[in-house]
Amino acid sequence: MASPSSTGSIKAAKQAGAGGLPRQSSARKLIRLSRELTEAILLAMKYIAHATGTEPSQEELAAVLKSYFTLDEVTNQINYLRKKPPESSGLDTSSGLRQPHLRINLIAASNLNCLARAGFFIRPIAEAVEGIRTHAKAMLGAAPSDASIASSLRSSFILSELKNQVVYARNQLRGQK
Repeated sequence: MASPSSTGSIKAAKQAGAGGLPRQSSARKLIRLSRELTEAILLAMKYIAHATGTEPSQEELAAVLKSYFTLDEVTNQINYLRKKPPESSGLDTSSGLRQPHLRINLIAASNLNCLARAGFFIRPIAEAVEGIRTHAKAMLGAAPSDASIASSLRSSFILSELKNQVVYARNQLRGQK
């Protein structure tokens, strides 16, 4: 008779052999972020891909977003945006004109981040956003909204810094090989 621990392994192997996949751990589940954050992260991925020629993986972007340098710079950007007077959009909202929305062609896109384009992110991305929120709350006294974090991530300075950090991390990896 098989032990209880080997029975679970046998069931998982049979399930995988029968065409089914064993269940993934809860740490690997995908999550959805707010629309503002999703658009800001996709913009960062697109900017980095355009500037470097290689799209960053979600893991690369999460590592960069979690770095202390990024936390500090995004917090400074949030503080700057809080002090800056709000800009008028320039469009007359009563006329029925709307801001253009981001369109994503999932068929023509690379397979690297197809789930991100559909709005699904890995848990480390959400942890990085929460780290930004926590750091900003500690430094500024109040936690920023998703819209504030997204606005700071869309700034040209932050996009450039994210790209620089991804390039640096890639160069470090190449140097280790």
